[in-house]
Amino acid sequence: MKVSMLLLGLPALGLAYPGMMGDMSREEALEMLREKRDAEAKPEKRQILSSLVGTVTNLVADVSGLLGSVASSVDPDNKRPEAGYTFQAPGSTDSRGPCPGLNLLANYGYLPRNGHVTFSEVIEATARGFNMGADLATVLLVFAILTDGDIATESFYLGAGPGGVGGLERHSTVEADISPNREDYYLGCGDNHHLSSRIFAQNVAYAAADPDKQFTLDCMSKQWAANAAFSVKNNPYLYYFPFPSIVATAAFNFYPQFFSNGTYEAGGVANYESISSIIGAQLNKNTGQFEYVPERWPAQGWYRRSTEYGAVQALTEAFTRIYPSYPVSMAFPQLQGGDLTAANALCMIYQGLNSITPLALSGEEQSIAAGVTWALGKLTAVGLDGTTLGCASSTLSPNEFLFPNSTQKGGPLNPPASVQSNIGSNVYYKTYFTSAPTTPQCSHSS
Repeated sequence: MKVSMLLLGLPALGLAYPGMMGDMSREEALEMLREKRDAEAKPEKRQILSSLVGTVTNLVADVSGLLGSVASSVDPDNKRPEAGYTFQAPGSTDSRGPCPGLNLLANYGYLPRNGHVTFSEVIEATARGFNMGADLATVLLVFAILTDGDIATESFYLGAGPGGVGGLERHSTVEADISPNREDYYLGCGDNHHLSSRIFAQNVAYAAADPDKQFTLDCMSKQWAANAAFSVKNNPYLYYFPFPSIVATAAFNFYPQFFSNGTYEAGGVANYESISSIIGAQLNKNTGQFEYVPERWPAQGWYRRSTEYGAVQALTEAFTRIYPSYPVSMAFPQLQGGDLTAANALCMIYQGLNSITPLALSGEEQSIAAGVTWALGKLTAVGLDGTTLGCASSTLSPNEFLFPNSTQKGGPLNPPASVQSNIGSNVYYKTYFTSAPTTPQCSHSS
């Protein structure tokens, strides 16, 4: 035994001291070491290693198969970024959050680079950057300002607000569980900000299997179904109230409709180059994981959609193309009868504002009523009232609250203690969530 161990050790000694190798070449010594390693490795370890290599290889192949196509018919006036708008990575004190489109607009200066934005700034920037309709932008902004921001200045923060209060990272207001590429608030241990490597890898696989090799509505429908099923099974604090659910579901059709290079279904291309760049996903080909990097438009040239994408189309696609692939119970009574439409969904928004507790109002009934009046006025201004959609008027009842579970563990007002260091963080060039968090994950790989 001693002799055999000595003989097996000779190649290693020979690599360090070439004079001891005799007639054995360096290549032969290395090969002997490899054979020794493989002979001693347990079968299950070799299987795991082989599986990991296969996973990385397959993912790199999937990405490679999604590259190369460009928009076939575009208007030069829709090329982005426009002159005078240049990319600048956000600094450590700039507020960035769970919405990649808004993060990108701030990275180019279409929105204030510090991430503190106003109603009018976002209306203009989302139109110029992505051709989002004013009605859809208004629906999203009403929630953002009413629940996450400041009504007096009509402003909010793209990430966490000062002191970690408010901003789009406040859970289940505009940000919600079942995201296209972020983990659930509770399972992510409060990190609803950073891109999840394992979720985007899953999305890439669905795109690679798509007939068009793109992030189509059908591809994103499969992504929704997988993410929704995972959340329903594993997240005991899954919160899917109507208002955040609208944003969460529609975000899946935002991928092809807003992030496609050119107008989706009119010659535009929702390929990997466009999607990954805009959401801030960068593949590490050695590990097969995606690093979270600052969101930006693709370097090879990108064109926004040529027509507006508004609230009715967004809601129609969300609840006819995305949501049916895995329905999640929520407070839309129309779902039980199978007659949920974009119109009555928008009416539910309009009438249901009485249940929202604004961030800064702390449950004071008179102030809540005033806040809801402000919100209804904004929605009425873009036609989301009885004139356009036939919504009945509603009686304001500020005693109803959006967050009945807010003080439970994992709720928006009582996150686990371990999440505090993650909330509001703005750290790029790292990989987050390489495996599925079936229980709260309070640390990240770097």
